[in-house]
Amino acid sequence: MERAPRLGILIAVGNQKGGVGKTTVTVNLAAALGLGGYKCLIIDLDPAAGATKHLGIPVNSFAGTLELLTTDERLDVIALTDRMPKGVDLVAARPQLSELDTVLSKYVDRTRILDRLMADARSRYDFILLDTAPAAADITTVAAYSTADWFLLSAFPHPLSLGGLTEALADIADVRRHRNPKLEVLGVVFSNVDGRAKRLRAQLEIVVTEALPRRSFGTVISQAVILPELSGKGRTLFQVPGYPKIAAAQQYLRLAAEVEHRVLNRQAFLSGTLQPFEQAGSRIPHPPEITDTVTVAIDSLTSESIHGESTS
Repeated sequence: MERAPRLGILIAVGNQKGGVGKTTVTVNLAAALGLGGYKCLIIDLDPAAGATKHLGIPVNSFAGTLELLTTDERLDVIALTDRMPKGVDLVAARPQLSELDTVLSKYVDRTRILDRLMADARSRYDFILLDTAPAAADITTVAAYSTADWFLLSAFPHPLSLGGLTEALADIADVRRHRNPKLEVLGVVFSNVDGRAKRLRAQLEIVVTEALPRRSFGTVISQAVILPELSGKGRTLFQVPGYPKIAAAQQYLRLAAEVEHRVLNRQAFLSGTLQPFEQAGSRIPHPPEITDTVTVAIDSLTSESIHGESTS
């Protein structure tokens, strides 16, 4: 039987400031979407290779983004599938990606270097998530802005993080005027949220709401020790036995359901007529809410338990 066409939705994830959780959001959101039966691809566009490391791939061990952008290599050959989260593939990055500008021909349009790769990816995947570099002038970041359907802004509830959002919004407005008028802000997701810092969070949410009406997510990702621990072990939340008991995993599932609802109803979302996602069906497996006090101790997650279960 012929396979149904893929959705081919392209989401760039970023902020013009580093250290605001964009890579953690990228990999865990992709894994949550994968649990809903979607086929997802993460493309690591950052020479720091954060998504590559987060998914347990040793840097410089595989060809990846650099080769796809500078040679005739094919996506179906380069994309990594082994030991990835369910439904997720990865195009890896390595530090040499920082030399991309010198490798490309001087006649190449830098804003269009992702076009061939994206055309292929859209035909193979439902969701393509681009983990961008925090530098606005980075060649892959410029290309991501120029190609994406949506931009998902990642932020910590901190004034410096908000400054990065302001710069990103200015860049998005510039791209919409000059190169990619279909680019839209999918929303701002706050992660690493300390439940005790309610006043600061409320102030920042007011600023975001004023700058981006109707673009706030109902879901926030709480501060959790398990997230940096898993990053160091090369795994997402959804590759941990017992993940349904982890508050942050439940939050990422809810965030994935919100993302799904917005992108599948693009016109209604952009016009402000979209119904709350709780009233719509979702492919994302979202069990009943659990409180932020329900956690799984990282000490109980041994290296063997995390790495011993295949999730491909």
